[in-house]
Amino acid sequence: MAFSAGLLGVGQNGLLVAIPVLVIQTNLSLSVWAALLTLGSMLFLPSSPWWGKQIARVGSKPVVLWALAGYGVSFTLLGLGSALLATHAVPAAAGVGLLIVARVIYGLTVSAMVPACQVWALQRAGEGRRMAALATVSSGLSGGRLFGPLCAAAMLAIHPLAPMALLMVAPLLALIMLLRLPGTPPQPGAERRRAGLTPACVPYLLCALLLSATVSLMQFGLSPALVRQLGMDTHAISHQVAWLLSAAAVASLAAQFGVLRPQRLTPMALLLGAGALMLCGLLLMLAVPLWLFYIGCALLSFGAALATPAYQLLLNEKLADGAGAGWIATSHTLGYGLCALLVPLVSKSGVSVAMLIAALCTAVLFSVTSGVIWLRRSPSPQEE
Repeated sequence: MAFSAGLLGVGQNGLLVAIPVLVIQTNLSLSVWAALLTLGSMLFLPSSPWWGKQIARVGSKPVVLWALAGYGVSFTLLGLGSALLATHAVPAAAGVGLLIVARVIYGLTVSAMVPACQVWALQRAGEGRRMAALATVSSGLSGGRLFGPLCAAAMLAIHPLAPMALLMVAPLLALIMLLRLPGTPPQPGAERRRAGLTPACVPYLLCALLLSATVSLMQFGLSPALVRQLGMDTHAISHQVAWLLSAAAVASLAAQFGVLRPQRLTPMALLLGAGALMLCGLLLMLAVPLWLFYIGCALLSFGAALATPAYQLLLNEKLADGAGAGWIATSHTLGYGLCALLVPLVSKSGVSVAMLIAALCTAVLFSVTSGVIWLRRSPSPQEE
């Protein structure tokens, strides 16, 4: 299940690595490829809640298998469309149409991957190991984001379109592994009725939105902020960004294996601690010394990794597991959309650390929302 969830990270970050080569091979502009990537991501918005309901109705295993099938088909079509455009075998309009179909399939099916894997892991783990189960799936996602770019870069040495072949074969390996695992039964009707949102769910979804916006703004803000230390040396900046993103992925894995899997803290403690760590990390990133920048990036990523299972477990107390996972995925996508809206506005300021300051503001809102949740919750026996 962790491997299957990790394919989402491999696909996202691996495709980003291949984009410069695809621009040259297909003669499509960077803006066209950016629009294609955005199309697939934004389709997560309507499809994630729908898949959450299907998880409750048919069980997690069929939904994971459908997501893997959609993943394979989408990247097969993406690779085919890219190859046809690179060889001029079809008109540009037909090739772009094939790429659009590929991204639509991706957005409508792969949105089920992580929520379904999470619910399947939760149901197999039982009540006593729920946080550890979520941490395992999240570690797969972090691992995919860490190793996806490395694998894609290695495949580029073979052929410009070789990363597409990797993304076609990977879901087949996951299918082979998962077919042998026993599925989980659909949730009973009484549990499925807990799929509707209530006002009490809003703070948890707001936490998810603010977390994804904070992390995205931090990532977009890396390059402009590094100008303070490295000037306009784009090669050096790109090199440092790659190292920083790797450090962030390692910090996330450390949080998942060192804190979440041993279940050392309660969900509420994790949520409050995550806000404090993200604030400290962003404050350090505003400092000029580069070594403090690295520590700050690692602290923020460590805190963000702690927060995700925390608000998901707390939301699952109010919603069915499948519905909660679906709405959390939707909130994460909305957070990325909020970041996309803020980036052009913040960039106009001309301040090198403007993105990091915006991330600090969203992290403050995250911490305030976490505090509101803490104040509203009555202590339960598990948290005392």
